[in-house]
This record gives sequence, C-alpha cells and structure tokens, in this order.
Amino acid sequence: MMVLIRATSAGLTFGLQILLARLMPLEDYGGYVAAWTWMLALGSFAALGFAESSIRFLPRYQLLGRGGAIHGYWRLALRAIGMVAVPVTAAAVLAGWLVGLDTPAGMTVMLIGLGLPLLAAEYLFEGVGRSLGWFGLATVPVYLVRPLLIGGFCVVLAWAGVDLTLPVVGTVLLVAMAMVVAGVGAMLVFRLRRFGRGAKASARQRRIWLMAALPLLLVAGLDDLTNYADMMVLSLLMPAEALGPYFAATRTLALAGFVSYAATLVAGRRFALDLAGRDRAELQRSVSRSTGATLWATVAAVAIAWSAGPLVLSLFGPSFTGAHEVMLVLGAGMVAKSASGQASELLIVAGRQRQAMLLGAVVLVVQLALCFALVPVWGLTGAAAGMAAGMAVRSTLVGWLVWRLERIRVWSMALPRMRAA
Repeated sequence: MMVLIRATSAGLTFGLQILLARLMPLEDYGGYVAAWTWMLALGSFAALGFAESSIRFLPRYQLLGRGGAIHGYWRLALRAIGMVAVPVTAAAVLAGWLVGLDTPAGMTVMLIGLGLPLLAAEYLFEGVGRSLGWFGLATVPVYLVRPLLIGGFCVVLAWAGVDLTLPVVGTVLLVAMAMVVAGVGAMLVFRLRRFGRGAKASARQRRIWLMAALPLLLVAGLDDLTNYADMMVLSLLMPAEALGPYFAATRTLALAGFVSYAATLVAGRRFALDLAGRDRAELQRSVSRSTGATLWATVAAVAIAWSAGPLVLSLFGPSFTGAHEVMLVLGAGMVAKSASGQASELLIVAGRQRQAMLLGAVVLVVQLALCFALVPVWGLTGAAAGMAAGMAVRSTLVGWLVWRLERIRVWSMALPRMRAA
C-alpha cells in the first residue's frame, strides 16, 4: 500500500512540476524551487523532533493500551511546535519585508517563514499517523491531495488569465498546505478519541518525551539538510534559471527515492514492535527483508527512470533536456544509499539518537564540501557527484554503526518475496 501511495505521489508531484515549469517563467519557477527546497530542508527543525520520536513511543503505548500517554505526547508536541512557530514566522515576515517583497529574495524568505509552521504540523501528523498504524491518513492527504490542490488552483488561475509568478504560486502552495493541515489535524483528533484519556502524563514523562525529541531535531534536521544540500548550494552559487533543470532531474528520479521512504513508513513501526517484544531474531529478519526489498526496488526504479530520462525531461521544456547526465550520477548514489535499507530508522527506534546525529553531521560536511568544490568546476554535474559520494559514505557508516551498536546485519542482497515486500 505504501509503495503504491508513494508511486502515485511521485507521478502527481512529477506532473505538478511539469505543469509549473510550463506555466511559470523559468526564473520564477527557479525561485519557487529554491523556496520549496529551503522549506523542506528546514522543515524537520521546525517539527522539533517530535515527528521522529513518535515512532519510538507511540507504538509501545498503543500495544500497552496507554491512551493517556498517547494524548499527553500529542498535546506536548502541538504546544512545543506552536511556541516555536510564532516567533519564527514573525521574524521571517519581517526579514522579507525589510529585504523587499518585490524582490525574489524577500519573497522567498517570507514564503519559507510562512510555510515552515505548516510543514512542521504536516511532519508531526504524519509521524503520529504512521506510529499508530494509520498509514493512509499519514500519507494520502500530504502526498496525493496536496499536489492535486496546487495543480488545480494553478490551472484555474491560468485559465482566468492570472500570471503565475512566484508570489502567486507561493500563495497557492501555502493555501493548499493550510487546507491539508486543517483536515488531517481534525481527523487525528477524532481518531485519538478511541484511546480514551487514561492517566494524565506526569511531568517526568513529559521531560522524557522532550529530551528524546530534541536530539532527534538535529538528527532529522541534518538528514533533511543532506537530502537537499545540492539544491541549497546551487541556489547560492548558480542563477535561478539553472535550478529548474536540476530539480527536474531529481523529480524524474523521485520514484527511486520514494521506494526507500515508503519502506521506512512501515519498517519503523515493525522495528519498534520487534524491540518491544525483545525478539532479536525477528528484528534481524525484519531488517534483512526491508533492506533486500529496498535495494532491488531502487535498482529497478533507477534503471527505468534513467532510461526514460530524455523523453521525460523534454516534457518540462527544451531548457531541461541537458540534465540527463545529472540523473545518471544521482541514480548511482541512490542505489548506494538503498544498500543500507532502513538502518537509520533502526538507530532512532533503538534510542541511538546521538550516534545518528553524528552520522548526519559527517555526511552533511562531506556533501557540502564536495558540492562547494565541484559546482564551480562541473556545474550541475558537480552537485550531483557531491550528493552521490555523500550517499555512499552514509550507507557505509550507518551499516557499520548498526552492527557495532546493535549486532544487527544491515546489508542484504536477498531478492524479496512478494508477501514480505
């Protein structure tokens, strides 16, 4: 189900990017890509780690019937994110106004500031949903409904004769995100009623949740920064027109990346239940199955995407076809990354936040250093090479860490069985 949802999401997102690339001027589309990339790169910091730590606590509380703990975690997360969101949004709006909302830089800063709280809420709701086994609620609104809303609004505006500039499309994005957050939040509140209130969470328990979430703020934030390091460097070193073709190449490869993400949605809960049951043999089997399925599905997805690359990139427009070489380099990096499966998720579920944080910092430094060094020399291909090298380093280090800390073998070349997949 998760692979189907994410594959459908990849198609919808890809179609949305083609639509925007066709309807928007190239410079405005590049500005939109830059704003959305920075928003995604900083989104996990805004969620304060609660989306990630939910997978550590909520499956166990659900198994033990501790409804009060589930409600207490939910309320603490909402309050903490809200307290941080207000000053961040105010500061970003003020900064955008000072720079000038009539400039691309000022508008980008304001869009990022307004979008981060909404994205943080999306991340929290997704984390709570998948922790409790509500995978459809965790994924369908964000990954299927939101791109449909954005695309539908943009088509209507274009039909009405409105120029789709960066401010217009940025406003559409914010409205769509707000609608999704309101809808998913209401459904979660309704579903959480089934657990009952139970005993109220103690101050000690709230401190435990907070102390577990804050390190994951850095873990998840560093992970997001590593995922978007190339786009961030390109937005600083290259003109906005160059970002569009590179982003199109990454979107064409999105299915390969979504394979790993879809497996992570299910694997984290599975790992948590195995650890709660203290069944190490079953945990090893779960990890091996997850890694094998992720690796071979990613190999197939990368091969298909790269073969179709020239045709697919041409759909964006003539200016985008030169990014096919970027796809080859990034695809190799994705295969290297998939070889470690969901090892990073296992580190988080096992409470190894500090080691995961150090891993993310090392990989980010490698990627940023290589991107800053190679982009001035090789341009877009240099950014792709820096990212691919970082993915290979990450896969090697995380597999070694899981074996050293948990004595669980991560790497597996086994072909997945249909039922396990």
